[in-house]
Amino acid sequence: LVEFVLILPVFILILFAIVDFGTILSKKNELENDSMDIVSLVKNGTTIEDINKKYTDLDITMKEDNQYTDITENVKVITPGLNLILGNPYKITVERVIPNANT
Repeated sequence: LVEFVLILPVFILILFAIVDFGTILSKKNELENDSMDIVSLVKNGTTIEDINKKYTDLDITMKEDNQYTDITENVKVITPGLNLILGNPYKITVERVIPNANT
């Protein structure tokens, strides 16, 4: 029983860290998918203001004469020690090249 009580907090921290990393990877995957949708909208002539209205939870910016797009989202980290290492909220950024943007 004493060994269980000593190991339980470490086990719970590891479990929460696994959940946090899973959440971060899931959000990164969602951002990658959203970035492909945003690039196709930009190629079809949709303005960045209209795209920002559609994706209200994302921070979308265009860079270098509309050749690149940056998409950023914040993820809240719940693990007590991990939020000090990663920062809270953890910022996920995806950069995507827009092919043939100026043609």
